[in-house]
Amino acid sequence: MSKTILYSIAFIALGLVVGSLGPTLPALAANTQVEMKQISHLFIARSLGTMLGSWLIGRWYDRVAGHPLMAASLLTSAIMLSLMPSATFLWALLALSTLMGMSTASVNVGGHALIVLVHGERVRPFMSVMHFAFGVGGLLSPMLVAQFIHRSDGLQITYMTLGLLTLPAVALSLLSRSPSLKDHDNSSPSTPLYGSIIILFAIFFFLEIGAEAAIMGWYFSFAVESGAGLKSAAHMNSAFWAAFTLSRLATIWLTTQFNAVSLVMMSLGIAVTTALAMLMIPTSPFILWIGAIGLGLSIAPIFPNTYGFAQRVLGLSGKVTGWFLIGSSAGSMFWPWVIGQFFKSAGPHVLMWVVVINLCGAFAMIVLLMRKESRTDIVKDEG
Repeated sequence: MSKTILYSIAFIALGLVVGSLGPTLPALAANTQVEMKQISHLFIARSLGTMLGSWLIGRWYDRVAGHPLMAASLLTSAIMLSLMPSATFLWALLALSTLMGMSTASVNVGGHALIVLVHGERVRPFMSVMHFAFGVGGLLSPMLVAQFIHRSDGLQITYMTLGLLTLPAVALSLLSRSPSLKDHDNSSPSTPLYGSIIILFAIFFFLEIGAEAAIMGWYFSFAVESGAGLKSAAHMNSAFWAAFTLSRLATIWLTTQFNAVSLVMMSLGIAVTTALAMLMIPTSPFILWIGAIGLGLSIAPIFPNTYGFAQRVLGLSGKVTGWFLIGSSAGSMFWPWVIGQFFKSAGPHVLMWVVVINLCGAFAMIVLLMRKESRTDIVKDEG
């Protein structure tokens, strides 16, 4: 359990980093003297870094001691955070975001690969604990932004504080012994059936994480454009993360009572219904609050339970997790960028259209994966 606590602390730091970008977008745009359409390229830079990190670094968790690698990645994230406010040119901010994406990808892959090494087939509730910790970090991040948003030096204080809060995870990772790799099977099934399952999971994460990243990155701006003040929008963003975190906490218990696929499909259905309601009902402060809370509650269980489903079907290694995160990173890069291109011209509700389309597509992927799983079981029985 001690290693689960360590990975959870690392994922709190990860949530702090991921949750910081959306609420600080307007301040970063002002700091670099660019428009929102241009600052949205930060999503591309960070996600491109995440894809590179997932591919180049992720597989090393199958080969070397994981904790020093995780510590180095966390320290790099802290350094990049502290440098963000000093970047007054967009190109410099994009470079820092790319490096931060690489480091956070390493933490993300490492957490998933290492916790599977520790808990094996019993990993699902422990993985939910880790994802709950990510939600805690994501909740704290916009709350921190809200405290300093009206100060002239608010951007500097926010990012410096976020960087400092990452350092305890660095120290704990260095002090804790890495899980043994000797019993870990680095080989993955290479049949076409298993290859197609990996592709379907990657597409699922491209769509679902794309919707999740769109909400996390744009809900603050969506609320402002829909009539909320800056402080109210920051509190709505915090409400999303609070609901997200509470739902992740509830998921720890739910994973012991229900199978992964049922929880994923139910969560997708509630999220789509919430987004559709926000498209059909005229926007008001009450609706904005309901949307933030409803989307946070419904989206939170999807990611950890899909990983639990994947562990059951495929088994998770650093390499396989890296492929999943490449799909996730592509989604978190592409869809927030698309929203940025149309946010002003088409209106803020482009966010909800993206959420509805992506989550419906993710639902279709889960149906296909269920069919593939049944065929996999047949192959195993015949073997």
